[in-house]
Amino acid sequence: MKNLEQIRAQSALALALEAEKGNTPVSGANGGEAIKKIPPMIMGNGLLATIAFSLDPKREGYAAILSHLARHLCSPGIAITEDTISAKSLIEFLVANDSATLRLATAESLEWFGYARRFVKKQGGEK
Repeated sequence: MKNLEQIRAQSALALALEAEKGNTPVSGANGGEAIKKIPPMIMGNGLLATIAFSLDPKREGYAAILSHLARHLCSPGIAITEDTISAKSLIEFLVANDSATLRLATAESLEWFGYARRFVKKQGGEK
């Protein structure tokens, strides 16, 4: 059985590998490192506001990262959410549930970003 650290690291590494192959955009509109900007946004504005921010079509990188987070939150071993596969389905789930679920999802998100920020490299830049 894997512990939470292993599950988080495996999920974040999967995002990094998808991004390396070019399958998942992880950059902001002007090539900025969205992966490094999201955790401070969550801490300052909350998870719901951060997800809402990512739903703007101009923020494809943010939405892709938060969609991967959504899949992590419903994965076996984490199971905070149910059937969340995108940023949109994640915000819908969190709005429909209680504040305890939102707190758990926020805490787990910040833990997950601890790994994701280290694994994901800037697209088009040096590693």
